[in-house]
Amino acid sequence: MEPGVSWGRNEGWSGRAKELVELGRSPDGAEWSAERKERIFQQVLARVERGRQRRRLLQAYAAGASTVLLVGLLFKLMGIGAAAPARLPELTTETAIQRLAAE
Repeated sequence: MEPGVSWGRNEGWSGRAKELVELGRSPDGAEWSAERKERIFQQVLARVERGRQRRRLLQAYAAGASTVLLVGLLFKLMGIGAAAPARLPELTTETAIQRLAAE
């Protein structure tokens, strides 16, 4: 790699992968064995695949979270799942007394 060339965080992995592949194909890598070149290529492919899997996981999480929020909003608009009104303590006591008297 040449001085002054950096692996900036703003670059995508596809750009970095292309650079690594080109580096592997460059004449500077002529002393590398075919096995080493293949290993570098496989590592690049594995890294790209991990990035894809991570993006898919984040997309699935975002889709699930938004679905839960939309269903909650829908239930709230329809009045389903609202908190049950609290019973008055007097009515509860009267009901208990009536049940005891009936027995």
